[in-house]
Amino acid sequence: MVQVWYMDEETNDQRLEHHRNPPEYLFLEDLHKKTGVEYFKLNVDTYTTDGVLDKLKQKRGYTYEDEMVCSEKCLPNYEEKIKSFFTEHLHTDEEIRY
Repeated sequence: MVQVWYMDEETNDQRLEHHRNPPEYLFLEDLHKKTGVEYFKLNVDTYTTDGVLDKLKQKRGYTYEDEMVCSEKCLPNYEEKIKSFFTEHLHTDEEIRY
């Protein structure tokens, strides 16, 4: 099950609270229309071997990847790092988050 929500004119503290308790979820069908974000479903148990991710990367021209574990146990200064994710910023290349 995937859940997404749209956050707009809020402060970082409000966004952090909404990360825990979002005010309104966005339907996946509306995600691309409202934000330009596309959603692709991968199998967590087989994505390294089933070729689906590899085909997606090839089709979209992805040549770089890295891994970041985002949890309170693994990420130092977790609360502050989470706040930084809520600040809109742009990248020159398309990105995948899995």
